[in-house]
Amino acid sequence: PGESDNRNQQKMEMKVWDPDNPLTDRQIDQFLVVARAVGTFARALDCSSSIRQPSLHMSAAAASRDITLFHAMDTLQRNGYDLAKAMSTLVPQGGPVLCRDEMEEWSASEAMLFEEALEKYGKDFNDIRQDFLPWKSLASIVQFYYMWKTTDRYIQQVI
Repeated sequence: PGESDNRNQQKMEMKVWDPDNPLTDRQIDQFLVVARAVGTFARALDCSSSIRQPSLHMSAAAASRDITLFHAMDTLQRNGYDLAKAMSTLVPQGGPVLCRDEMEEWSASEAMLFEEALEKYGKDFNDIRQDFLPWKSLASIVQFYYMWKTTDRYIQQVI
C-alpha cells in the first residue's frame, strides 16, 4: 500500500474466479444446471442452431460443453456471486444468451472436409486451410482440431 504500480495493467492477468466466494458447491452446481438448460433453450430458439443441432439431445449436449460452463462461471463472478443477478444476466430482456464454440460454428460437411484433409495432411493446418477450407481462419481450424479430438469421431479414427 502507498507504492506506485508502474506495470502495464493491460498485460496483467485478471481474476476470473474467487474460490472464497459465498456460494456453496451445491448452489454453484445448481446454477450450472440452470445455465445448461438456458443454453439448450437458447439453441431451440435460434434458427441456425436448430439446423446444425436438429435434436433436443444434440442441443443439450452442445449446451453442456465447456463454453457454456465457462460463460456461467464468468457470469457468477462478474455478478459478485449473486445468484439472482447472474440468472438475470443469463436471460436478459431480449431472450436467453447463446454461447457457441467452434464445434457449433462448423457444418457437418465442413467437419467431414476437415477429417478428409486431416487424413491427407496430418496436422499441417496451413495445407488443410489452403486446399480444403480456405474460408476458415487458421485459428478456427486449430481450435476445431482440439475440440474434435474430444469427440467419438476422433476415437473411431484412432482405433
